[in-house]
Amino acid sequence: MKNWVINFINDERGAESIELGVTGAIVAGGAVAGLSAVKGKVQEKQDELVDKLDESTAS
Repeated sequence: MKNWVINFINDERGAESIELGVTGAIVAGGAVAGLSAVKGKVQEKQDELVDKLDESTAS
């Protein structure tokens, strides 16, 4: 039993999977944050474009 506990503590196979999972979560979070920031800018530009098109068709 003592050897099993020592082997379990020294086993690092699961650590790599956890590191990959955490890295994936950070990347996904960054992508969501980045897209959220860009979304507002794109929407503003789209609204400006629609306004300009409305003005040009009204003339």
